[in-house]
Amino acid sequence: MQSTKGVEKVKILKKLDILEGGVAGVLFVGGVAVSIYGVFTRYVLNSPQAWITEIFEFMLVWSIFLGFGMALKDNRHIQVELLFDKLSFKFKRVVGCISNLIGAGFALFLAYSSVELITLTKVQATKTIDVGLPMWMTLLVLPISMFLLGIYFLFKSYKAAKGDKKELTGELEVLAREMKELSEENKKKGVGA
Repeated sequence: MQSTKGVEKVKILKKLDILEGGVAGVLFVGGVAVSIYGVFTRYVLNSPQAWITEIFEFMLVWSIFLGFGMALKDNRHIQVELLFDKLSFKFKRVVGCISNLIGAGFALFLAYSSVELITLTKVQATKTIDVGLPMWMTLLVLPISMFLLGIYFLFKSYKAAKGDKKELTGELEVLAREMKELSEENKKKGVGA
């Protein structure tokens, strides 16, 4: 029964990953298209459109903020591992778990704080200058992206506490170790010699 729950969780995470990547990708490509249209209207038609900058910024900011969680999940953020690599596996588990819990706490705090900001801008009924979009709509990416980032930090903390080698030593080290072990097995069997 537990294995089916685990499979369901993985399926949900994969669907979330596809949805998140799809939305971020569409917004990014849309932002680039709007930007190209802006360059065309400004320099070819000599008739710049004021709304282009706002829409471009809106789409780009949304795609970047959604990308934070995707980058974290795939270990694409910049990391300084000079001291972390020197730790024993046991301490890596502890440090990895604690640092990811701190990241989750910070991200979830930002999500909560941004809800207050959105509520304030909604009450004040502020709008963007050129397009007239309600400001709360542009700020809505903050709680969404920070909540997802917090979830990914919690997931990474769980993996670190469980002792997931890919989480603690990196995918490349695990892959290199597996290749080395496979090579040694093949030498013992006399394959590829």
